[in-house]
Amino acid sequence: MKFMRNYISKSKILFIIPVLWMILFASGWLQLQEEKKNNVKMKIEKDKKAPEETDKQGPADTVKIGAYVLSIYDLDFPSNKVSSDFYIWYNAKKDSLNLVENFEIINAIESNKSHVTNEKRDDLIYQTFRVNSVIKKQWDIAHFPFDKQNIEINIEDYDKDNKKLIFIPDTAESKLDPDVNLSGWKITDFGIKVNDHVYETNYGDPELKPGDYSTYSRVVIYSTIERDGNGIFFKLFIGLFISVLMSLVSFFIDPSDLDPRFGLPVGAIFAAIASQYVITSTLPQNSRITLVDKLHDLSFIYIFISIIVSVISLYFRKHDKIPTHKKLDKYSFLILSISYITIVTYFVLMAI
Repeated sequence: MKFMRNYISKSKILFIIPVLWMILFASGWLQLQEEKKNNVKMKIEKDKKAPEETDKQGPADTVKIGAYVLSIYDLDFPSNKVSSDFYIWYNAKKDSLNLVENFEIINAIESNKSHVTNEKRDDLIYQTFRVNSVIKKQWDIAHFPFDKQNIEINIEDYDKDNKKLIFIPDTAESKLDPDVNLSGWKITDFGIKVNDHVYETNYGDPELKPGDYSTYSRVVIYSTIERDGNGIFFKLFIGLFISVLMSLVSFFIDPSDLDPRFGLPVGAIFAAIASQYVITSTLPQNSRITLVDKLHDLSFIYIFISIIVSVISLYFRKHDKIPTHKKLDKYSFLILSISYITIVTYFVLMAI
């Protein structure tokens, strides 16, 4: 019996040892699987963060940019464009940025580069070149000929967004040449600035998600010009004002003299139409009501009123109400003259 007990005890021990090994092996295997899961999870999270971390790796290259404007000319209002000639310079730390090659005027119809220089100055790369360009410009003619215009030249590096390249404006040395002269205009402001411009598209790139927009560092060379409108105002509108005066002067003609009494305002209408045609032909198409439109529309209305007054006055004259028609002509001349001058003055003052 004692032998059997010893045998059973040894058998239990021999049985427990494999079980323990199996338990240890199973726990080790489970722990290994858990570590693998954690590693995969960490890798997935790392991959998700990778683009953000890549974007943050290394700051964008900064380049100082400046401009010296030699001339602004050919202000073409009907075609909505203006020409400009200027120098551009870069101060960069890398020669591999290809700044001159990637130079682009965003709002240019055409542009040409010349006189390109590329020199090493201590630890900087100094590049400069001359640009002759034709710029698209939507002219604001609402207050013509007392208008103020803002001319902008928008420059970008078409190859690098602001994660790779940021411009810094050289505000101290960017200037307008003193010899720049625009006949009939005075330049009231000039400068250079930088802002971020977002292009709200991924350009159909299948590797980009919807909403992955590009932002570029944009350089804006701007100038503000104001027209000296006093002289041109009277040159352009003197014919219109005389046509209205002609229609009002007809009140001093007896209504029975039909040809001169009605011929003057009818001729005034054609003169006003010709004036509007000549002035608007020099301006771009515009959906807004401009000062030119207001003055011509007002003149058409007053000429038409003068014809109506002449018809009423003729009616009184035919019915032998001579004092009545004379009183009508007198007061009509005074009221229409004063009100026309008042309204024209108001429109002009609002435009200045």
